Parts: sequence; C-alpha cells; structure tokens
Amino acid sequence: FPKSMCASVNNQICHGIPDNQPIADGDIVKFDVSVFTKEGYFGDNCGTTLVGNVDDTAVKLFDATVEAINAGIAVCGPGRCLTEIGAAIEDVVHGHGFTSVDMYCGHGIGRNFHMLPMVQHYRNRTKLTLQPGMVFTIEPMVCEGSKQCHVLETDGWTVMTNDGKRAAQLEHTIAITETGHEVLTKGSPKFGF
Repeated sequence: FPKSMCASVNNQICHGIPDNQPIADGDIVKFDVSVFTKEGYFGDNCGTTLVGNVDDTAVKLFDATVEAINAGIAVCGPGRCLTEIGAAIEDVVHGHGFTSVDMYCGHGIGRNFHMLPMVQHYRNRTKLTLQPGMVFTIEPMVCEGSKQCHVLETDGWTVMTNDGKRAAQLEHTIAITETGHEVLTKGSPKFGF
C-alpha cells in the first residue's frame, strides 16, 4: 500500500489512498490504520467519522454499522462457531435495510498481517470453533445501496460501490480468551469504537 493509512470517503468502501482532496461537510470518512509492534505483531483497526452536517441516512448507516460490529463481537467466545459472527452482523445490517459487502472480510492477525481464519460479515457456512488464543479482525463494510463493488483501475487499491452510494466500515481486533473475548483495539465511541 502506498501510504501509511487508508482514508475512504463516501462511496469508497475501503483501501482509499489519501490525497489532497479536502474532506467536506456531510462526508462519511473511514480511516483504517495498521501497526507493527517491536515485538513482531500486527494490529489492525478502522473507524468511521461523520463530517459536519450529515443527512439522516448517513447517521442511520453509521449507527447500523456500530450495532453490527457490536453484534458480531458479542457472539465471540470459546466454543462458539465462526459462522455466528457473520449471521449476527447480517441480521443487524439487513434489519436496517442496508447490505454487507461480501468480497472482503476480517482476518486472522498476529505475526502475519493476513492469516486464517477469514471472518465473513454475512451468513456463511464456515465451520470453525473459536478457541482461546485466536486473534482476528471483525470489520463489517455496510452499504446504503448494493453490496456490489469494484477496485479502481487507476490506483489498484480503492474499493468503490458500484451504484455510487455510500458505505461505512468499522474494524476491531479481537482476542478469544478462556472466558470470552477481549477487544484489543478499543477506542473512541465518536468513531464507532
């Protein structure tokens, strides 16, 4: 990736490359930042912010994304099935009349940035029992229109909605513990954390 973070605006779902275009009143902006610790571990998270005066649909989209990631996190724990995460997220997203992108997913994370398991944000048949010590991201990408998307040919990174409608995304890194889970990337509620 050519920059130190992703900044995706409005109908840019994810992997947006920051440029000189100013953020404007009413925008929905996703900031995705990853770290690599001196101990040799990766971390990954994304927050969405609503800029200035946004319309009611933008607020509803943001709130649904917060509710969706929290629903996905809530089902995490030892002995639970990975499929429960996607089902919980999809129930919330569809319940608000939105769609969940299915071309991108959360991922295992640790000494490698992307590794198994792949965490889907919609109903799926991936059978995997969650066990203490597993660390992965949950990162629903919620669209106000169609979930269909494409990568911009001009930069090879930025993922756009096909219909030009907006998207919101949140991402947390989760560790499965002996008694439940721990959110390793807890942050500010202002950004959906």
